Amino acid sequence: MAMVFCRACAKEIHETAPICPQCGASQHVARAAPADIDSPWLAIVSLILGIICILTLIDDSPWDRSTLFGMSIFSVASLACGIISINQKRPGNNLAIAGVVLSVIATLCFAGLSLD
Repeated sequence: MAMVFCRACAKEIHETAPICPQCGASQHVARAAPADIDSPWLAIVSLILGIICILTLIDDSPWDRSTLFGMSIFSVASLACGIISINQKRPGNNLAIAGVVLSVIATLCFAGLSLD
């Protein structure tokens, strides 16, 4: 049976005790998440926006200028998120590459549509 000292009153307590039986102080220390763990959120955003842009190209209804402008903004945002994710070597690199490819295709299509 290993013994440790209370963080508050310094009395000897069992190492698995959640609180000190003498003073009632909590013995657990909140631990922060490690800062070096990245999440693949940029890559996921890039892929989702790229998919949305490609799916809008399938729509055969007529587009006005504001719709074309809005979808162009989505494709450029997808491209930016993907490039940033790839350059920062974040997790989800394959997702970012797929998002960049889809957004480049969509951006070229939107540019072609705007020239009409």
